[in-house]
Amino acid sequence: MQTAVLDNADSEDPVELPTDAVDLELFRQGHVGRTFWCGVWLGGCGGRLTTRLCTDKICHFAHVPDPDAPDSPCRRTSSRSSGSGSADHLYVKAAVADWMARHGLSGDARILRDPAGEVRLGAQITAEPSGHKPLRFILDPSALLVPGEFDADTVFGPDIEPNPRLLREQGYVHRVRCVSEGAHRKVQFGTQSSDGAVDWYDFTADNVQLAPEGLSTRAATEIRRRRSHTVPIGAHARDFTEKTPAASASTSATAVPDTPEDRTELVKALREALAGRVSVTPLQRCLDRLEAATRQGATAQENELIRQASDVLLRLRRGVGAAAPDRPQRKKPTRFLPAPAAASTEKTSTRPAKNGPRQERQARRAAVRQARNILLRLTQPVPLSDAEMQQMGRDLTAALNTAGDKLLPSERRKAQAWIDHPTQPEPARTPFERHALAPDHLRSAATAVRGALKKAAREQTTTSWSRLQRQLGSALPRMTGAERISVLSLVDQQTPKDQPLLSSLVAAGDPGMAASYREVAAALGLEVPADDDELRDVLEADVQQVHHHWRHQ
Repeated sequence: MQTAVLDNADSEDPVELPTDAVDLELFRQGHVGRTFWCGVWLGGCGGRLTTRLCTDKICHFAHVPDPDAPDSPCRRTSSRSSGSGSADHLYVKAAVADWMARHGLSGDARILRDPAGEVRLGAQITAEPSGHKPLRFILDPSALLVPGEFDADTVFGPDIEPNPRLLREQGYVHRVRCVSEGAHRKVQFGTQSSDGAVDWYDFTADNVQLAPEGLSTRAATEIRRRRSHTVPIGAHARDFTEKTPAASASTSATAVPDTPEDRTELVKALREALAGRVSVTPLQRCLDRLEAATRQGATAQENELIRQASDVLLRLRRGVGAAAPDRPQRKKPTRFLPAPAAASTEKTSTRPAKNGPRQERQARRAAVRQARNILLRLTQPVPLSDAEMQQMGRDLTAALNTAGDKLLPSERRKAQAWIDHPTQPEPARTPFERHALAPDHLRSAATAVRGALKKAAREQTTTSWSRLQRQLGSALPRMTGAERISVLSLVDQQTPKDQPLLSSLVAAGDPGMAASYREVAAALGLEVPADDDELRDVLEADVQQVHHHWRHQ
């Protein structure tokens, strides 16, 4: 046990015990006269703790024996509930309260407690600054089950995957994390852009503002500025040298917003972006322009192109899209050409001084993309030669060092684990072929899924298959695609013919389940549109009917 609270069992003042014996001695000296407790806000038993110095294993907190309750076990038995980081919700709550006070905002910050136990203690912190919408800090996936809208005032923990639609519509999401600093944890606030890079700041009033658009940082402000600044295609190719000052002055305020963009050029630009397999940001930019131009009506070809681009963006953001094959190959070793020493020194010394920060950001983002491409390659069942593995190890190490904290912690752990122990990608195999679920297990899983979908319908939300797995645990084991279809078909076998299917909540909340939904409907003797856009419209209508039916059930 590495975390505790100070002075009493109800305290919200956490500490984290050093694991090294020398550091523990310094920790004891810094906390003379203080007592340590297995706090109730940590999910603990409320008992008193003592520090235990060890030389053969890590130092830790231990319970002080209670003669009045010798047989009362503590629930904090796993590393998740008692290890490093298990008190992060208390640090985040304290940082939020301090941030509000420094902004002069009255209001309360509280930790969500779920009497039913479905949402883990500390999974969500809600702050209610006066005069503003509530702020939600999501630290655990179980909090994603709580009804509510995820918007600019929602902040996600480092390992929480936000809804791709939120990232697409907003251009960024905010994140929060804690990093060790002595016996305490420092809270940092970050802004993740659509390309996955995260800009981290100390969570202070100077770095994090509360703007009309919601929580804001320097990175978020820059992303909003870029998204609102529309430059017509071809604008950079015009010859501005021939403009007169008068003409420039008269048109500068209105030329950009009022100039209608050529839809033919927009369609061409989006097709080229798809064919060239560009990254998320330029593809999103082309898609946004075409959607804006076709807001009053689009042709069938334009609708199909927009649908294709949206699907590609979704796959890229989920890390399953095909990366551009020639991008990693473009990154060649630096070539040193013979040149006069003085000229070479002058050139290399002046350029970083001028563009150093910008070049560094570009290099870190390029390293993030390269690291993710390599991690994706390692999931593909294609063997690597010894030379390829060595080169991939060197490339991944360099990308990891350059990317720094721009990579998510889970990505850094995967990368470092492979660097430490390089292994061949697993060969392709048919998942679960030897462990097909028995019909009784499928019926049992369908009963559990139906209950979860009813709950989602009453709460007026949608869900996804991965969220159902987190929510139901062992009641919903891993399944093949065919087994998922069987389960959802069993779920809606009891649904009357005049009611929409409960499984529409999964298909609407999980785009990857749309094809499965067609097969579920076919298995139940129902017809659904073959066109994807029409299917989305049907799903939206079905979800509304499901919500209406189950609202008061």
